[in-house]
Amino acid sequence: MGIFMKYTPLPVTDRILASREHVKTLVVGSEKNPYSDGNYRMFCTGDRFITLGFLEGFEKHKFAQTTKLRRSLAEAEELKAAEPVIYENDLLCGRLYLPQMSEDEQKRYNKLCDAFESSPFPLHSPGARKDHIALDFGKLLSVGVRNVIDELYEKLRKFNSRPDIMDVDSSVAESIEFCQCCIFELEALLGLADRYSEKAAALAEKAVGKRRDELLRMSETIKKVPAEPADSFFEAIQSVHFFLSNLFGLYPLGRPDRYLNDFYERDIASGKLTRQEAQELIDFFCLGVSDRVFSRAACGFMVGGQDENGKLIENELTYMFLTALEHIKMSDPNGALSVNSKTGREIIEYSVSILAKGVTHPAFFNDDVIVSSLEKLGIARSEAVDYIHSTCAEITVSGRSRGHTTAVTIDLPRLLVETVAENTDVAGKDELIRLFGEKIREKLTDGVRNYEFKILEADRNGNEPMRICCFIDDCMEHCRGLYGGGAKYVFIQPIFIGFATAVDSITAVNELCFIQKKLTASEFLKIIADDFEGNEPLRQYIINRLPHYGNDDGRIDPIAKTLASIIRELSYRKLSENKFLIPGTFSYITHASRGEAMGATFDGRNKGKAYSDGCCPVQGRDTSGPTAMINSLTGWDQSDFLAGMVVNVKFAKRTFNANKRHLLVTMVETFMKRGGIEMQINSVDRKTLEDARIHPEAHRDLIVRIGGYSDYFVRLSPALQQEVIERAEY
Repeated sequence: MGIFMKYTPLPVTDRILASREHVKTLVVGSEKNPYSDGNYRMFCTGDRFITLGFLEGFEKHKFAQTTKLRRSLAEAEELKAAEPVIYENDLLCGRLYLPQMSEDEQKRYNKLCDAFESSPFPLHSPGARKDHIALDFGKLLSVGVRNVIDELYEKLRKFNSRPDIMDVDSSVAESIEFCQCCIFELEALLGLADRYSEKAAALAEKAVGKRRDELLRMSETIKKVPAEPADSFFEAIQSVHFFLSNLFGLYPLGRPDRYLNDFYERDIASGKLTRQEAQELIDFFCLGVSDRVFSRAACGFMVGGQDENGKLIENELTYMFLTALEHIKMSDPNGALSVNSKTGREIIEYSVSILAKGVTHPAFFNDDVIVSSLEKLGIARSEAVDYIHSTCAEITVSGRSRGHTTAVTIDLPRLLVETVAENTDVAGKDELIRLFGEKIREKLTDGVRNYEFKILEADRNGNEPMRICCFIDDCMEHCRGLYGGGAKYVFIQPIFIGFATAVDSITAVNELCFIQKKLTASEFLKIIADDFEGNEPLRQYIINRLPHYGNDDGRIDPIAKTLASIIRELSYRKLSENKFLIPGTFSYITHASRGEAMGATFDGRNKGKAYSDGCCPVQGRDTSGPTAMINSLTGWDQSDFLAGMVVNVKFAKRTFNANKRHLLVTMVETFMKRGGIEMQINSVDRKTLEDARIHPEAHRDLIVRIGGYSDYFVRLSPALQQEVIERAEY
């Protein structure tokens, strides 16, 4: 039985509402397509801009001994070039510095961009993500950056005091390089904090009343943290916010109801902090994510769950961070609630009430299953309970792991068509699935090997900002970066997209070619190659008469179970002592982009249409209701698919009325009891979506769930818009 809390949510303040609208006008918040060239051009994988400060720093330090050192020196120059930005409604110091460039600066920037794009000296290693990492914020708050710098200098002193300098081998040189990189970046970070302190103090001289007091507090606080350990709730939330504010990319807030709770309870008890003040700070803290993360990405936090002793974690901050999701009402932060057997209905009901208002967060994650699966890999329970969805849905361990998300993409529908084309004489379903598995094995083997090459290149040339390594075990201990094997755990996470499209396609081939014998495999291949032209009755027969995954149908669900077992056997394994291969069906937007590039498939899907998303049924084919859908999706063991198992469920507004919400709570609980990994609920009706497609100007703030993240509907590609519209509506 869960903890019952008498929680009364506080209303959003005018300041937060004003700040939210302001964020929408800033460079990141207003960017409709961050992957197209604008004033700032992107050079690396990940959601970050490369600034003039970085480029000029990279050019300035072209004679650095290694590319890693050169890159960290450029990171430091970027931090030194950043000017403190404090807006009138800001409560915390730390904004992404992306100024409008002068004509001369734009020319210099474009010239450097052109030069580096054709340069043999890499700015970043392509293909290997530098983010998708939750840091050890407990260490940041208890130790502080200055003590970390002192530790790095002490390591350097020991390395440089070896009795015989000729004993310095490549391993020691690499350790020295690591320490120097981290020091360059961390010292520049503290320099930026000092300038923020000066800026806030200067603004305070011109301010009056409450605003003057706020600015003075901001000035004093940023002078202390993140350099020193935090002693109060305000200092703690300021420290984390500032450290993340200049990183660019996808670095989630972690588990804030854990690392902030002691500060909160102590300050509330002493009268140093009020609930109103805390909620406003939490709202601003969450709003900061949208200041640095594009809407086409995901970055958030997770609350709830359990500690290493199995005690439920559910405190006032758990509720307050959920409340912030309603207050913010933006595509990020991508908030989530960990649900286990002890979680009470009260907090699930509260979460559902937030979703009922059109907010797309929180998602629900199965705490019991995820912790158990991580323990099975050999991860200590004390660490396993501190997992996080590092961006959308993929699971990593906070402050201790490097997750290589979407390391390999396996296009299941395409591989199935190729399998049939190469084996037109296949005799039956079982043989087809076996051959399909061999095809998957071949693609996965090549994909993992190719990704390992990307990791090698990233390690050689530098990819991640090295300062983050200081807050991930065991990088400091080994003096190794993330790509050099410094992290305690490494998760390589291949994704298998179009799962239900493949399952429905296998069923269609089985029914039409092997059972009913209406077609030969060659004839069926010709029909889909022609996009069912002249065979619309056959396509409608497939759609309306054949069984489809997601309807609790014994004719097709065993096929899904068999395919999932094959994927697990191939892609769930321990690669080395601390490196794991873990599969997922998480699709981001890839189910749409791959579908756009793919011809028709055996399940009746036309050329260019999106595949099924996540592990969900094919859009609109789950016609038997949510219970049947849940039974199908949990009819096979999801527990080892920690690279993302997104289940998107779309409900009409009428389903969220007060009389029916308890049914949604029961649905979430049932899904978790049956072993489902993650569920995302979206309250939006088809009529609204169709109107938004025709009149986008009237629906600028309409947010929908995609494949693990949320985005503004009017910013989606036509293929993604259609995919969301076609999902079954309960």
